Amino acid sequence: MILISGANGSVGSYLVRHLVESGESVRAMTHYNTHNLDGIKGIEVVKADIRFADEVYDAIKDCNKVYHLAALIHVDQSRRIPRLFYETNVKGTMNVLEAARREGADILQMSSCEVLGNIPSGKADEDWPVKQPRSPYAASKYAAESYCYAWKATYDMRINVARGFNLCGPKQKKGEKGAVIPIFVDRVLHGQPPLIYGDGKQIRDYLDVRDLVKGLQALMNSKLDGELIHFCSGVPVSVNDLAAMVSDIAGKNLVPDYIDARPGELIRSVGDYSKAKKLLGWKPEIPLEATIRDIIEYHRKALLNKDFS
Repeated sequence: MILISGANGSVGSYLVRHLVESGESVRAMTHYNTHNLDGIKGIEVVKADIRFADEVYDAIKDCNKVYHLAALIHVDQSRRIPRLFYETNVKGTMNVLEAARREGADILQMSSCEVLGNIPSGKADEDWPVKQPRSPYAASKYAAESYCYAWKATYDMRINVARGFNLCGPKQKKGEKGAVIPIFVDRVLHGQPPLIYGDGKQIRDYLDVRDLVKGLQALMNSKLDGELIHFCSGVPVSVNDLAAMVSDIAGKNLVPDYIDARPGELIRSVGDYSKAKKLLGWKPEIPLEATIRDIIEYHRKALLNKDFS
């Protein structure tokens, strides 16, 4: 049995569906709701909060593989309530590690490129020497990585870590805690210009979650142990160019509005997936333009159905 924490999230729900379609037995652990899991047959759904050890152990019991995706991820929110990010992302990860240790389960820990801080030039591979988290969120993910390596060394568990760069896909949230592409899409579809923090010259590396989940499965099913793998596109895209792409693909002609930059925001973040290609045979396949088209179509359908929040 496979346990996926954070199973209702924009990554977790795609991973659940992908593993089920691959013939795996999946237990989907979620804290709040299950709307992204609707229509996925043959899964076991459990409600649990990773901040509470007993709930985590009950969820992981009898599982031999754990994809640990559950986390708070919104950088701005982490600046407002940093303690909650520690309790969820750090303490929660330790709870998962301890429960998996008791069950003898393998772990795949989902981490983030945010732990690296700014990447001023080139593409960061797994040996990138500088780790400079610039937000409580980034610090919590870096700490969670460290706990994984400590449990690996101390208890001889099979643990691998996957660092995702800027993940995107149709199920991502809009709104205050949402991701940049669905926020842009929502504004554009309502005839409003994209709203950009700072000058829009910030550089990001966007990866479709549907490519990511294939990589996560390949990593879990491999013989690798104690490895760190970057999953990314390796393609630098400015926020200005991203806004222009959204407007163009949506068939709109909207000039962005600019507001004050966020404190501590990354200026440039681009990854190198050479290790994933070498060890797993993985590479990104879905171009950003195709992802944006799918996100726009998803939002248009949701607006017609009036059921998107």
